[in-house]
Amino acid sequence: MPAVATCPTPARSRSIAKANLAIVAPGDIRENLFGNLAGEGFSTCSLDTVEALLALDRRACPTTVVLWAGDGATAATPAMAALTAPFRRLAVILVSPTIQRSELRLALTAGVKGVVLRDDVKRGLGACLRAVQAGQICVPRGHWREIEPAALSPREKEVLGLVAIGCQNRQIAERLFLAESTVKSHLSSAFDKLGVRSRIEAADLILTGAQGLTVTIPTPQSTPDAPARTAAL
Repeated sequence: MPAVATCPTPARSRSIAKANLAIVAPGDIRENLFGNLAGEGFSTCSLDTVEALLALDRRACPTTVVLWAGDGATAATPAMAALTAPFRRLAVILVSPTIQRSELRLALTAGVKGVVLRDDVKRGLGACLRAVQAGQICVPRGHWREIEPAALSPREKEVLGLVAIGCQNRQIAERLFLAESTVKSHLSSAFDKLGVRSRIEAADLILTGAQGLTVTIPTPQSTPDAPARTAAL
């Protein structure tokens, strides 16, 4: 049987000194994750919050963390960044009810090494943990393409760069000497590759570099009539 230690508060940090896996989740979810790993051979501890984990002595910190993202990967981004920034060797596994393509890229960019959907926990969490501890990246089969940054065409990058500075389709068409319908086609293709649904989401990805994008943002020639965040595709 694996050694089990529960550490709901930083004051109990000594009790997890030998644990190599921490589960960070609220009570009922934590117990479910804990139960699904029974018999898998992991030395496991559990904590209520990321803050409790961060407060531990780094020498006592587990090497792998299973992090519950009940509100989605986007909402869990601060927690992911908080864990991966100070603990560069820490492997974070994200468990979420669902995940969108853009959210998966966001999680991987933040340093997450594995993603398991809630419905796949019983059959997939242990396998994901073993793969990650062996140095692999593990994501749901249907999302394997998101492991690498989106391969945008040069023209799609040009169009997205103009979207990021607030240009509308008409203005983009004028600057690039294209038909407005062609601009819409480039945007539709780029949105599909990035896994986004709007100009707002696309601009956020470009400006934050969340998918490792290398889009050159041009200097505005003039102030757009309306910001890209409110313009329709």
